Amino acid sequence: MMIRVLFFLLLSMGLLFRFPVLSQTIKGKITDGKTKQAIGHVSVSLLSLPDSGLVKGQISDSAGVFVFTDIRPGKYSLLLMAMGYKKQYKDLDGNTDAGEIILTEDPNLLEGVTVTGERAALQRQGDKLVVNISGNRLFAASVNAFDILKKLPGLEVSADGTLLMGGRVAPGVFIDGKPSPMSPEELQNYLASLTPAMISSIEVISNPSGRYDGEYKGIIDIRLKRDQALGWQGTATVSLQQNAHTLNDNNLSVTYKTKKLAYTARLGYTTGTTIRRYNALQHQANTNIMTTNTRWLTGNNNINVQLGADYSPHKNHRLEVLLRTYQVNRDLSLYNTLYTTDASRKNLVFNTESMNLSAPKQHNYAANLNYAGRFGETQLDVLGSVVKIINRQSEDIQNSDIITGNLEYYWKTVLKNDILIRAVQADLTRNIGKGKLSAGAKFAFTTTKNDMRYDTLDTTGEFVLDASRTNGFRYDEYITAGYAAYEGSISKLRYTASLRAENTHSVADSYTEQQLTKRNYLTWLPALSLTYPLSKAEQLNLSFSRRITRPNFAQLNPFRLYISPLNYFIGNPFLRPSIITMLSLSYSVRSVNITVQAGREHDPMVRYPEYDSATNILQYLGTNFPYNDFAGIELSFPVTVNKWWRMNHNIRGGYKKEQTPYHGVTYAIPITDYSLSGSQVFTLPQTITLDVSYYYRSRSGSGLYIHRPFGNLDIGLQKTWMKGKLSSKLNVYDIFDTYRIRYIFREKQILNNQLQHWFGNRRLVATLSYSFGSSTHKTRQSSRSDEENRATL
Repeated sequence: MMIRVLFFLLLSMGLLFRFPVLSQTIKGKITDGKTKQAIGHVSVSLLSLPDSGLVKGQISDSAGVFVFTDIRPGKYSLLLMAMGYKKQYKDLDGNTDAGEIILTEDPNLLEGVTVTGERAALQRQGDKLVVNISGNRLFAASVNAFDILKKLPGLEVSADGTLLMGGRVAPGVFIDGKPSPMSPEELQNYLASLTPAMISSIEVISNPSGRYDGEYKGIIDIRLKRDQALGWQGTATVSLQQNAHTLNDNNLSVTYKTKKLAYTARLGYTTGTTIRRYNALQHQANTNIMTTNTRWLTGNNNINVQLGADYSPHKNHRLEVLLRTYQVNRDLSLYNTLYTTDASRKNLVFNTESMNLSAPKQHNYAANLNYAGRFGETQLDVLGSVVKIINRQSEDIQNSDIITGNLEYYWKTVLKNDILIRAVQADLTRNIGKGKLSAGAKFAFTTTKNDMRYDTLDTTGEFVLDASRTNGFRYDEYITAGYAAYEGSISKLRYTASLRAENTHSVADSYTEQQLTKRNYLTWLPALSLTYPLSKAEQLNLSFSRRITRPNFAQLNPFRLYISPLNYFIGNPFLRPSIITMLSLSYSVRSVNITVQAGREHDPMVRYPEYDSATNILQYLGTNFPYNDFAGIELSFPVTVNKWWRMNHNIRGGYKKEQTPYHGVTYAIPITDYSLSGSQVFTLPQTITLDVSYYYRSRSGSGLYIHRPFGNLDIGLQKTWMKGKLSSKLNVYDIFDTYRIRYIFREKQILNNQLQHWFGNRRLVATLSYSFGSSTHKTRQSSRSDEENRATL
């Protein structure tokens, strides 16, 4: 199988060097017709002629400069849009240097308010949706990237920071077009440190092509602001969060840019406490009723450091080095009670409590080396990364009878978990004929070692090894992948076809259980995207893709992960990867977007409950179900009511039907749900912005559980000071404390159980952000919005 993949790669790459073709770079600078100064952050669209189809789009930097690279020869025009200025088209007439483009003020838009640089909130570019962030008033009161993502079409952010796309899949997060190899905790910390002023745009790709790893069922690509301005600048942000406990986030970002070198530094420090609760109500086989209550208090003392250097020795070559570390030091206090009565709820059967004190630590170290170069007409991009994740945790677990005060059992645990990820990727791109051919290869090797030791206090008062709970597990995964893609057009129709092959070799060694599981499989992942412009502001896109989800370490490890003394998860080393095939149709007109999706997932990986009526133990086991069918529809539309009132609305409807074999019966229950989200943004006097955001998800579920409806309402205030250099924000999240995740088991004759998660989502957050520094470029300030006046990275 490996030989077939390598042959596929070499054949694809060899084609790139056989055809002598041409490509070009289109550039220009935008200035104000009255002041003659540069206009920053203008929406620039490159349109093909004569059909006016969108080829590429970008935002000019703060010096008004824009550059489109890797453009095949042809006839093009530019469309430039900025709030406060008249929309302008410019035909290039075969020129690649558009020179100085002058925009003129639109008196109808400027009357009564002075605002410039505001771009269209949403733009459909082929198979991706581009959302402009910096300078966009819809996001002015957002504290960080999580607040922004909540407002994007098709995306949902849970209270614990988990991202969902289309209500179904966890998307991959990219930074500036590159994957971000971070642990979940580090990624959440990074997103929490990004303010709207740092982000130029976010691209949402709901059906990725073969260029991307097969594990990405959806992609969120965060494009940071990168100025051409020389000099140094920075942003310092302090955020204080308060509910029953206090959490403090501090972040500092600094950049220094010369003509060939750019240095970046990001520092962050988080301290304080977060809270979470878990509750369950279970009717046991002996008719007893058991209530479980669990409370987590997590103390944080976390530091993150990121250092980077970007070197451009030549206009066709660029080298980037990025080093980072994330140091997590926590104190975790978990308190659990099991209160059990008879069926009448009047007579107490037993009442126990469990106290778990632990000190989890995670130390992450990463190095990235990225190279981009052009050799004649061929573009080469090489990405290399090494990530080391070190987890250490010691626990002290005591279980006692509340009535008698007797100690029932006492555990001590020590966890050592080490993850090492090594990856290298190369991509080649070359124009061929009237289209563009791309090919690439990737190799990734991940090693995970996990040792968990349990010691139990015996009757003699000594701690002895608990062999039934002690676990040792090692997991090695080798992935070799290659792809080829071709972009072209037939009249107005633009298409991208790609084929990706991924070979996976894995070894799961549960040496405690003396169980060794080896896997080796090759997966072919085709994709196709068709885009047809109906007019200058209207287009259709049809896309098809096949993606893969591999089981991770936690799903494979046959080890008990306790969530309460009688509830735990167990992994399954025999899990198979799941394959998702999806078809998506999108229609956009201006900023209104409608997307319809449908597909099937084969061998979906799930956790299902098994209840032992003799011991009252409830364990959640991993398995593959046969398949599930899904479909969805999404509608997003921003509305500008007037110059001081704007709104954005997202509506999603979903359908799924899982084949769920359970206790001799295959359940196939059709499930429908919907979600509503949006925001109302008001621009008030004295540079104040008011943001009222909402989210609601209807009753939903799976083949085994019913999910109760939930939602939240948030309010945010933002004001700028000192000519936009200082920004203050005050946000109240989940005002009515309604964000609670609740599940009810469907088949009560098998298991009568319901549970609830509460994340402490209701909180008050105060944020101050100050921008500082100097630059050799001075751009027009007087008529720009307050958000755009902030110096950013």
